[in-house]
Amino acid sequence: MEFLLAFALTGLLATGGWIAYAGVRGWSRFRDRRHEVRLARAQAAAEIRQAELRQAELANETYQDFVRRHPQR
Repeated sequence: MEFLLAFALTGLLATGGWIAYAGVRGWSRFRDRRHEVRLARAQAAAEIRQAELRQAELANETYQDFVRRHPQR
């Protein structure tokens, strides 16, 4: 029983650094991915806002053109 415990402990100590390295690297990738998702959402929101502004500008241009062509109204 002591041999199995010693074997397991030795194996854990021998691979402990790699396990910690993998954990830190996984956490880093998770943080990076979360950051990328936030940036993508912000960029999508900005593009939507720009499209809305352009749509409002076009509507205003259309209205101004109508007013110019029909001054009696």
